[in-house]
Amino acid sequence: MDFILMTEGDTPVGLTHEHRYRELVEEVLLAERVGFDAFGSSEQHVALGTASVSAPEVLYPYLMALTSRMRFIHLVTLLPTRMNHALRVAERVATEDILSNGRVELGTGRGNTTLALRAFEVDPSENKAQWREGIELIRSAFLNDVFSYVGEHYKVPPRSLVPKPLQGPYPPISAAAGSPSSVETAASMGIGAIMGGLYLGFDLVENMVKLYDDTLAATNHPYPITPRKMVAVAGGMHCAETTAQARLEAKPLFEMAKLSTDAYERLSKLSKDYAYMGAVKDIDFNDEEYMFERSQGFMVGDPEHCIEHVQRYADMGVEALVLRVDSLPHDQLMRSIELFGKYVIPRFKHPRNVVRSADDVLAEIRAARPAHEEALRQFNDTHNLAQKETVR
Repeated sequence: MDFILMTEGDTPVGLTHEHRYRELVEEVLLAERVGFDAFGSSEQHVALGTASVSAPEVLYPYLMALTSRMRFIHLVTLLPTRMNHALRVAERVATEDILSNGRVELGTGRGNTTLALRAFEVDPSENKAQWREGIELIRSAFLNDVFSYVGEHYKVPPRSLVPKPLQGPYPPISAAAGSPSSVETAASMGIGAIMGGLYLGFDLVENMVKLYDDTLAATNHPYPITPRKMVAVAGGMHCAETTAQARLEAKPLFEMAKLSTDAYERLSKLSKDYAYMGAVKDIDFNDEEYMFERSQGFMVGDPEHCIEHVQRYADMGVEALVLRVDSLPHDQLMRSIELFGKYVIPRFKHPRNVVRSADDVLAEIRAARPAHEEALRQFNDTHNLAQKETVR
């Protein structure tokens, strides 16, 4: 399983964006040192709280120059035509791929806030089709030299992409998939799906993972595929020395979750493509037990408790976890990243190297003795019989 650190530069009242960005850089560098596989941020515009990263394509190259191993995934690049022309996205990602030596991935979406959609004059009833055409145009530009495209929203004459990306056939592509319909669409297109984000529980996500597998296997794919089952822990991951401490420190994340989903019900009424978001109205964001343990929106606890949560995803067949680590004081975020990297990630990346207690090892040694003694007895019997045959 891959572990992806996600932060959006959520900046508390009284702090400057400049200071929060400096903190963000420290968090990403620590994450690389302790074993996270990738870093990602969403693309949020004119946001009120919860996020300040509006230009990840500018932030990422700065971080790429400071890192050597960690990958960078856009979580997500918005593909309504008024926000990002798909051809410009292809050019930017190809440039990032070169500068990072092949460490960039493209997550995509269509926008989930009325603030941003209205600011850019995006029609919620059209942006899903724009997103889909954008994916097709980007893949064609990456894959074909010369490429062209004709659709409802894009009509690009024969051209050659400059520059070309390093990764072949192209950098991995995925899509935000908050509904079963979106999961089916991503799987049918042969791209990764970033599932979760609605706080509706583990069963929904587990069903989405199965739906992704079934749809991917049942579809013929004209383009090279970049499949991956990804799940977002959108409310937040927070790891502390004890679960009680982690829960106490993480309570402010509930307010972030309420604020970030505030537009979902309004969006659900603007377009049938967003209808599934209306389910958020039934979530009780004040039910601490549900939110922390059953909503699927959080992973909060001591390292052992976090390991239990990760194992639940591993048992579903999830291939990557997107862990939002944000909206808390910088020192708490740094400690959370360090604890998770030191004690949780190795249990899934390098389990044979994790040091166990002497008592556990000794108990296994004692349990293994009877089988060893039986094997030794059989060996001696066979050896003695062979010696007798030799004497004869």
